[in-house]
Amino acid sequence: MIERPPPKIDPVDTRSLVTRSTLVRDLRKLGVAEADKVMVHASISSFGFIVGGGRTLIDALLEVVGDSGTVAMPTFSGENSDPAEWRRPPVPPEWIDIIREETPAYDPLMTPARDMGSLPELFRHYPGARRSPHPQSSFTAVGRDADALVREHSLNERFGPNSPLGKFYELEGKSLLLGASPRKCSLFYLSEHRVGIAPTIRKSAPMMRDGRKEWVEYMDCPYTAYWFIQVTDYLLREGLISKLRIGDADCICLPARPTVDAITRWRLKNNI
Repeated sequence: MIERPPPKIDPVDTRSLVTRSTLVRDLRKLGVAEADKVMVHASISSFGFIVGGGRTLIDALLEVVGDSGTVAMPTFSGENSDPAEWRRPPVPPEWIDIIREETPAYDPLMTPARDMGSLPELFRHYPGARRSPHPQSSFTAVGRDADALVREHSLNERFGPNSPLGKFYELEGKSLLLGASPRKCSLFYLSEHRVGIAPTIRKSAPMMRDGRKEWVEYMDCPYTAYWFIQVTDYLLREGLISKLRIGDADCICLPARPTVDAITRWRLKNNI
C-alpha cells in the first residue's frame, strides 16, 4: 500500500487584521474629523488583511467625516492623451493616427481610472459620486462638498488653482496617504503653478463637443515628482503633518493649506 503524503498546510497569515471599526478609530487618531474634506491616496494591500477590502476602507472614511464631510480621490485616465507623447512604452509611429481615431471621448461615467489601483475605480461607482470633467486628470468626490469640488475642472493647468486641487486648498481640506507613497500625493502638484518655473506645454485629449468627438487642445506644464519624498520628510520634521501606522500601513495626514504654502516656500528656497 502506497501512503499518501500529508496535505500541505500553508503558514498562518501573519498580516495585521484591519476592520471597519479599527479603521474608524485609527483614522481619527491620524487627524481625520467629522466634516473634514479629505483627498485620499491609498494602497489597500499595504494595510494587511482588511475585512471587506476597499469597500470597508471607503465606508470607514465616509463614517469618520460624516454627512457634513466629503471624501475625494484622483481618478486619472492617462490614456486619454496624445499617443505621440506616450513613453511608457512608446507606440510605433504607424499606430498613432489609428489610436487617435479609435480612442473614445472622455465620459465621466464610462471612462475607467487607469493605473490608479482598485480603490478609485470602486469609489467612482459609489452612490452619490461626482466626477470632474477633465479628460485626463479627473477627481471623484462623495459628500456635502462633492459638487463644489468637482463640478468644474479647467482644461488648462489641470492641477492649478481652478482645479479640484485648488478648490480643495480653498476649502482647507486634508490629503491622506494611506499606505501610499508620497510620490502619489497629487496635492503637491498644486505648488507647481505657485513656483512658476515649469515651461508651458500644449496637450490634447478626446472629448465630446456639440455631440461629436473632438481632440481638444489645452495648455499645461510638465509635472515632476522626484522631490515628493524629500519634501515629505521636511514636512514631518517641521511638525506640519502627522503620521500613524494603521495595520501594516504607514499613513500620513497633510492639511492642504499649510502644506501647500510650506512646499511653495521650500521649493523657492531650494530652487526646485
